[in-house]
Amino acid sequence: NINEMISNLRETTQKTKEQDWLKTNLARFTRMLQGQRDLLTVSRLILSELAPLINAEYGAFYGMVNPDSSEPYLMFQAGYAYKPRKDLGREFRLGEGLVGQCALDKRPIQPSNVPPDYIRITSGLGQASPLNILILPVLFEGEVRAVIELASFQHLSPIHRDFLDQLTDSIGVVLNNIQANGRTESLLRQSQSLANELQSQQDQLQRTNADLEEKANQLAQQNAEIEMKRAEVEDAKNMLEEKAEQLAVTSRFKSEFLANMSHELRTPLNSLLILAQELAENPDGNLLPKQVEYATIIRSSGSDLLKLINDILDISKIESGTVALEISDFPVADIELLLERTFRHVADVTKLAFTIDLDPTLPETIPIDPQRLQQVLNNLLSNAFKFTEKGKVEFRAAPATSGWTLEALSQAEGVVALSVTDTGIGIPLDMQRSIFEAFSQGDGTTSRKFGGTGLGLSICRELVSLLGGEITLESQPGKGSTFTVYLPAGTVPPPLRPVVEAPSNGTEVLAQKPSSRVPALVAAATNAPQAERPATAVQPARAKGRRRRADEVVIAAPVSVATGEEGLRELKGHKFDVAVIDLGLPGMSGWEVIERIRSTKTLRSTALVVYTARDLNRQEEMKLARATRSVVVKEVRSAERLRDEISSLLSQPRANEAETHSETNGNPDPALAGKKVLVVDDDIRNIFALTAMLERQGMQVIAVDNGQNALEVARDEPDISIALVDVMMPEMDGFATMSHMRKLPKLKNLPIVALTAKAMKGDREKCIEAGASDYIAKPINSAHLLSMLRAWLTG
Repeated sequence: NINEMISNLRETTQKTKEQDWLKTNLARFTRMLQGQRDLLTVSRLILSELAPLINAEYGAFYGMVNPDSSEPYLMFQAGYAYKPRKDLGREFRLGEGLVGQCALDKRPIQPSNVPPDYIRITSGLGQASPLNILILPVLFEGEVRAVIELASFQHLSPIHRDFLDQLTDSIGVVLNNIQANGRTESLLRQSQSLANELQSQQDQLQRTNADLEEKANQLAQQNAEIEMKRAEVEDAKNMLEEKAEQLAVTSRFKSEFLANMSHELRTPLNSLLILAQELAENPDGNLLPKQVEYATIIRSSGSDLLKLINDILDISKIESGTVALEISDFPVADIELLLERTFRHVADVTKLAFTIDLDPTLPETIPIDPQRLQQVLNNLLSNAFKFTEKGKVEFRAAPATSGWTLEALSQAEGVVALSVTDTGIGIPLDMQRSIFEAFSQGDGTTSRKFGGTGLGLSICRELVSLLGGEITLESQPGKGSTFTVYLPAGTVPPPLRPVVEAPSNGTEVLAQKPSSRVPALVAAATNAPQAERPATAVQPARAKGRRRRADEVVIAAPVSVATGEEGLRELKGHKFDVAVIDLGLPGMSGWEVIERIRSTKTLRSTALVVYTARDLNRQEEMKLARATRSVVVKEVRSAERLRDEISSLLSQPRANEAETHSETNGNPDPALAGKKVLVVDDDIRNIFALTAMLERQGMQVIAVDNGQNALEVARDEPDISIALVDVMMPEMDGFATMSHMRKLPKLKNLPIVALTAKAMKGDREKCIEAGASDYIAKPINSAHLLSMLRAWLTG
C-alpha cells in the first residue's frame, strides 16, 4: 500500500543520507590528514574534528610508543575536553586498564552501566557524567598504532559506529605513514651525519697525508745533507739517522719523540753554560768587566733557554711515561734553605713580603724525589712572584688531615701539605681547571702582560701525581691564589746509590770537558811527581792553562784530546789516574779506546769514566759496568756529577803500576786475588758497585743481568770460583737460576751466595733449598761479603 511505500522510501532516503554523510566525512578526514607529518598535530586534529562530528563531549588519544620493542606502551598525546586527574596515569602498558586491554585485544571496548563518578564532563556552567564510553583500537595490518577513547551524553548511532570503524582504518594508515616517514627521516639524518663525519675524516686524512709527505720530503733532504757530511761528522750522521727513523713515528707520537730528544737539545747548551760560567768566573783575570758581564748575560740567557727546554721535555716525558723518580728521605728543614736561597732575592727586588712557615710538628724527613719536589715548589713560587705586584707571598708546610680527594693519600701513614699563597691577580673560577692543562695560560692574547709557556702548572700536576700526591687551587680574582700540594709522608728504603763526598785533600781533578761540541778524551792526574804526568796540557788553544777551584778540589793540568788515537798516545806516554771518555769519538770509537786500555797491562791502573749524551741500552750498560768505574750522562747537573765521580776516584789511595785499576788499600786480598766470580743481578747499579768492590780485591768479575745468561756463562766459562746471585730478577728468578746451576755437573760443588733484598724469616732456608751455599741480605756490607767470600774460597 501507499503508506508502506512511503515508509520504505523514507527509510531508503535516510540510509542514502547516512551513507552520503559517512562517505563525505571519511573523504574530509582523508583530505585533512593527507600530508601530515607530526604525530601530535594529527592526534589533536583527529579529536578536535571527530568529537563534535559524532556528538562526543570527551576524548583522549593514546599513541603507541616503541611498537617494535619487547615492551611497547601507550602514551597520552592529545585530548578533547580532557581534564588530567592525579589518580590516573598517562601511560598504559598492554593489558593495563581498559586502554591497555583494548590494545592487547585489538578490538573495541564499550563499557555499559557507567557509574556516575567514573568520569565527569565539565563546562563553565556545570558538569555531568557521560552515558556512553567507547574505546577504539587504531590498527594497521593487524598491529596497534593508537587507541582512541570517547565519551558522550547519548548513545552512538549505528552510522556513527560504522564511521568510526572505517575511520580508524584510515587513521592507522596515516599513523603508519607518519611513523615510517619519521624512521626514514631519522635514518636520513644518521646517514647525513655519517657522511659528514666520513667527509671530515677524509679531509683530516688528506691533511695528515700532506703533513706526512712534507715531513717525508724534509726527511729526504736531511738524509741527503747528512750523506754529504758523512766523512766530516760520522757520529753526528749516526745520530741524525736515528732521529730520521723516529720522524716517521713522531707524526703520531709527539711526546715520545720530544722525550728522546733531551740529549740532542742539552748537549750544545751544556757546553754553552759551562764555558759561559768559566768566562764569567774569569779565573785568569784577563777579561774586562764588560766581557765578564757579557759572559754572565750569556749564561743567564742560556739558563732561561734551558728551563724552557726542560719544561717542554718534562711534560713530554711525563706524557710518554719515561720519567723515573729517585726517592730518598728528604729533610724537611732543607726546604726553607732551598726557598730562601732561590727566592729571597726575588722578594727583595719585587719589594714583596716573603714568609716561610714550617710547622714544628712536621716529620724530620719525607720520602720524596728532592729534585722533583724543588721543581714543583720553584714553579709555584715563580708564578706567585710573577703574578703578584704588591702584597706578599707565603709558603707554609704542615701536616694535613683533609683537603684532598685522592684515595691513596687517605691510606698513607701521614700527609704533608705544602701551600703557596699570594695576593696577586687571582684566577677566575672558569679557568681554574684549564690552567693545569699543558700550554694553557690565563691570558693567551698577543697583548698579554705576563709571559710564559703555560707548561709549569701542568708539569706540577703530573709530577705531584707521580709522587703519589695531589695539587689543589683556591683563588679569587683580584685577591690572590693558594696552591696546595698534598704529599704522602712515611718511611722509604734508602737510595740505592749513596752519595760519596770527596775529601778535602788537595787532590787535583778534572772539572769539565774542554768542548762538548767536539768529542774528546780527557785525562787528569793527581798530585803525582812531575815525571808521572804531562808537562803541558794538550787542549784547544782557548782552554789551555785553565784552572778552576771547586768546593774541595783543585783542577790542574788536565789533558784533553779530540781523537781516541791521540788519547792512547797520551796515556802510554804519561801516568794518569783517571780518563774521561766520550763514546762518540771520530775515527777510533770510545768503545774501542776502552777495550785498548783494558787490554794494555800498563794502562789498567787508569780508572775510566764514560761521559756521554747517548741513551745506553742494557747490553751497553753491562759492557761498561765491567770495564769502567762510572757512566755520567750529559744533563743539567752532569758537570757537577762528573767532578764528584772523579773526586771520589782520586781520593782513593793510588795503586802500584803493576796492579790492576780495581785494587785498593795498597794490595789485593791474597785469598781473593785472581779468583773468578760470577755476578748475576738485573740492577745495573748493583753490578757497578759489586764489580768495583770485587775488582779492588783483585778478583775477575763476570757480570750478567738475568738467569738465562748466567746459565750460559756458567756452562761455557772455565774456572769460576764462586757465584753471587740476586734472588729478585725478571723472567727466571734467583731461586730458579740456582736450581738450574746445581743441575750442571761442573757447578755441583760451586759456592753460590744468594743476594736477597731483606732478611725475612725463612729466607735462608728457601735459598739453601734452591741450591745456595749461603746468603747475604741487602744493603750489602762490604766487609761481611768479603769475609763470606774468603770463608768459602779458602775453606
